[in-house]
Amino acid sequence: MEGRATPYIESISIHNSVRTCLRYITNPDKTEKCELVTGLNLETDLNTAMQQLTLTYERYSRKKMNAKPPTKGDKPVKAFHLIQSFAPGECSAEEAHAIGIEWVRQAFGEDFQAMVCTHTDHDHIHNHVLLCPYSLSGKKFNSNWHTLWDIRHVSDGICREHGIGVMEQLRAQPEHEPSAMSYGEWLHRKLGDSWKERIRVRIDMLVESVGSLDELLATLEGQGFTVNYGKYISVKPPDQGRAVRLKTLGARYEETRLSRRIEKNVADRQPPKSLDEIIDDVMQEFSHETRKFRFAKSVQDNLNSLNHQLHIINSEQINSIGEVEGKLNAVQKKIADIESKIKSGEIEPFQIERYSELLSQLRQQERDYQSIVDTYNGSSSGDYISRMVAAVHERMSEQEKDKLRHLKEQRYEIYLPNDDNYVPLAEVKQSPTITNYSKVYEGSWFDTEGESVSQRLENICNTHKGIAVGMIIKVGGLAYFVDEIGFKALPNFDKPAPEQEQKKGEVKKKKHHR
Repeated sequence: MEGRATPYIESISIHNSVRTCLRYITNPDKTEKCELVTGLNLETDLNTAMQQLTLTYERYSRKKMNAKPPTKGDKPVKAFHLIQSFAPGECSAEEAHAIGIEWVRQAFGEDFQAMVCTHTDHDHIHNHVLLCPYSLSGKKFNSNWHTLWDIRHVSDGICREHGIGVMEQLRAQPEHEPSAMSYGEWLHRKLGDSWKERIRVRIDMLVESVGSLDELLATLEGQGFTVNYGKYISVKPPDQGRAVRLKTLGARYEETRLSRRIEKNVADRQPPKSLDEIIDDVMQEFSHETRKFRFAKSVQDNLNSLNHQLHIINSEQINSIGEVEGKLNAVQKKIADIESKIKSGEIEPFQIERYSELLSQLRQQERDYQSIVDTYNGSSSGDYISRMVAAVHERMSEQEKDKLRHLKEQRYEIYLPNDDNYVPLAEVKQSPTITNYSKVYEGSWFDTEGESVSQRLENICNTHKGIAVGMIIKVGGLAYFVDEIGFKALPNFDKPAPEQEQKKGEVKKKKHHR
């Protein structure tokens, strides 16, 4: 791969290939001991990242990550692998890594899951990116000529902003003014304590949220920075004795480029989620967090309440939280008026029953609207779901707690053949028994993911890299042989070989007597 190649993208349709790709691109020998590995909406731990990718893919594709691709027709894309390469000496590894992160965010959006890894094991530095085909909000990326051109165009634009690929042309221009970074500034920036770098970081953060360059500068002033307007705009931090021109901070911080960056971010910003989408997200996340103890009545009560909230929003065609708050205030005013009339004796005795029924209906409406407001306000809190789950545990009955305790105590065990003969079950000469195997690992069956036993066994295999054909996973009193395709149940695994032979002899005697 010579020079800075056009960004390259390939599709991955086999789940094992996704794991293999992740393992390859995060190789510590290629990424400066993983210093140049960044997860966007992903943990950098391989197994955790694989589980997060699987959850997103399965939720929106409605297919299993570990399903084999069809032999005919289009294969479902389970991940994309992208490569962005630079010419030797064109930029540092750190700058290439920052470009890769910015490229993914601009090309695909903030809510896509991606692992960005910069490899330095060749003369040309290059970025590897593994991308989930679905965003966290369900948006799908389709690879075609148009989208490929778009992401290449984004890559070229970012490289131009960093002066990559155009440096020689700039230097050749007569009006070009050479600029350099002092050793002190370079050292401070490398160590992370450069006051200019702190300005860059602050501006980069604000660019994501402001609507114009004027708003950015006004926000900086509101945060204690001094902004000097003149032929060139300069900025002075509150704890610094001197100012720096924006253009001196780098090409990306020149006034015209800052304006373009802000305009692009405004255009690319996702519209805010509707009220029903917010509550649906809360319900989905809560449902996922409580999936292993959904038998608890308190879990069902919460899910029923969230479903009821969605029903109210849809049936009353409510579009915003402001509408809900308006309805809540109106209901509360009606309740106060009726209670005041009852207390003052304005309501005749024969009308009391009718007004009592009306009060009951209004109070139910008050509870309904209040629950929607509470869910909406709580959804902005990072620990809202964990607080909901904690409340579920508090309301669980003793019987439900005992059941959950029992489930958490369930274990699985992994066994290796004593003769190290890792072959499919069809090639095993004698029926596998615990006598011929040794236990090497024990883990929590409760912590494994999956709705069925086979899915949980598959999860164990994905978690433990060393599991191979010929090994056995034992769950409680049941044992499963890891075969070429799937898992085969071994009902007599716990019985030593002599007991099995004796049992076979008894079966033969019964047949003979018949």
